[in-house]
Amino acid sequence: MAKQRAPNFTLQENTLLAHLMGEEYMNFGVSRHKLDRHRFTSQISSSVKKEMWSNVETTFNANSTGPHRKGSDLEKKWENLTSTQRGIYQDHQRMLTLTGSPPFNSKCTILTEAVMNVIGKEGVDIMGIGPSSLDTSILQLTDMRDDDQQDAEINMTMCTSSAAMSKSVSFNPKRRYTPSMAENGYRSATISPPDKPSPSCCSHCSLHELNALKKRKLELQIQLF
Repeated sequence: MAKQRAPNFTLQENTLLAHLMGEEYMNFGVSRHKLDRHRFTSQISSSVKKEMWSNVETTFNANSTGPHRKGSDLEKKWENLTSTQRGIYQDHQRMLTLTGSPPFNSKCTILTEAVMNVIGKEGVDIMGIGPSSLDTSILQLTDMRDDDQQDAEINMTMCTSSAAMSKSVSFNPKRRYTPSMAENGYRSATISPPDKPSPSCCSHCSLHELNALKKRKLELQIQLF
């Protein structure tokens, strides 16, 4: 004859188990859940944890209206609750952080809140290092804008330094010499042709050269009239 399977835990039983695991156990100063997860020490040994689960079994069956539950069954059930309800809570928090998402049907229940209140909602493995309301898309846009601005500043600096270097070493042999006032007593009417502009390396240089040509044109018109 096959062994009869124990009935499933009801919502009331699961909530009761979560409540018991969140209570402080004796004089250890921690909850039953933290005591069960705590590493073995001189004060917290395997026998202490077995006594704790025995205490959970006694208290649970004294306050439950359902069938009798063994301590081993309660321990396995609590492992299952912490795993499944943590996943449900993670999915719920992830949906809350999405911007522009339509209303969704959350699977969070009273049991989820009861379990998460025991194991903790602020753990890094649940919500991450940043807060749940943090929208990383805004940070990405800000970083992209800062990177573009930095690239533009770097390109402008490189263009300016390149233009200054080319100006200092360039020499045009076709450029005519214009005598000064101190040499012959009058200003020569000879107009020296401007240097041939160097190829532009970027839009900033093109704009700078265009302004220089406009300024040169205005100077020539003034000298002509």
